[in-house]
Amino acid sequence: MELDDECFDLGEGITLRKTYAHLMAHFVMAFKPAPPGRFHPAPWKPATGGFTFDVSAELLVPARLEEKFDSTVSVAKTVVFLLRLWVNPATTLPVFSSLPFAALPNTPDNQAKLLPFEVQDRHFPLGVVCGRATPDALAWVKEHWAITQKLFQNNADFALAVEAIDTGQFVQSTALALVSIWGALEALFSPSATELKFRVSALIAAFLEPPGIERAKLQKEIANLYNQRSAAAHGKPTHKPEDLLSSFNLLRRILIAIITRGKVPSKNDLEGMLFGSYAADS
Repeated sequence: MELDDECFDLGEGITLRKTYAHLMAHFVMAFKPAPPGRFHPAPWKPATGGFTFDVSAELLVPARLEEKFDSTVSVAKTVVFLLRLWVNPATTLPVFSSLPFAALPNTPDNQAKLLPFEVQDRHFPLGVVCGRATPDALAWVKEHWAITQKLFQNNADFALAVEAIDTGQFVQSTALALVSIWGALEALFSPSATELKFRVSALIAAFLEPPGIERAKLQKEIANLYNQRSAAAHGKPTHKPEDLLSSFNLLRRILIAIITRGKVPSKNDLEGMLFGSYAADS
C-alpha cells in the first residue's frame, strides 16, 4: 500500500500513515530436542524458503472502538478489505502489532505483541497498474467502512461474499476459488435451488443494470461464467484464467453496489428489479 500523503484520517480515530518495517521468516532445521523452555541446541542448518514483506503503511485502530464495533482486528480487516476492493487488490496485511512500528525498536520484547497474518502465497495475484492510495480513493473507504462493518456483522451472505473475494487470491486451486466465488454469488442471489443458472444470472444482471440491451448482454455473460463454475464444481474444470478474473470482477462490482446502497437486496427487492417494479437505487 503506497500512500500519496504522509497520513490519512479514516474517522473514529482510525489512521492510515506511512511507515517502514520488514517482516521476515527464514526456515531453519535443528536436529536435537529442545530442553523445556529453551531453544533447540546447535547445529542448525538453513532450509530453502521462507517469506519476507516490506511494510510501507500502518493502520492505527484505537482500542476504544471495541465498545462501538466488534473487535479492533475485525475493524482492521474490514478497512483492508475495502482498500483491496476500491484501491488496490494487491494490498496485504502481513502483521498485526500492539504498538506503532516506529516505537518497536526501543520497546522491550515482552511489551510488544506481533502477530503474522497474511503471509501465505497468492496463487492468483490481482493488482492494478496504478494502485496508489490517493486521498480521493481513501475518501471512499472512509465514507463506507462503518456501513461495511455493520453489513459484515449482521448479514451472513454478505460476510460470505467478503470472505470469498478476500481469500480467493490465496486459494491454490483456481477451480476451488471459482466455486467459492460462485457459492457466494448464489447465496446472495438465489435463495431457491431451482433453475440456478438462469435465476442467478438474471437477478445479478437486474441488480447491476437497468432494463435494456446492457442488462440482456450482461445476463448472457454471467450465464457463461456460471457454466465454468458448474464444470469446476463437478470436477471437470474447463475455465480459463480470464473466467476466474471475470468472476472476481463481477463479485467486486456487486459488493461495491451493496456497500454504496447500504443494504443487501432481499428476494422481493431482486424480483422487483427483474420485473421493473422496483428501482435498484431505491
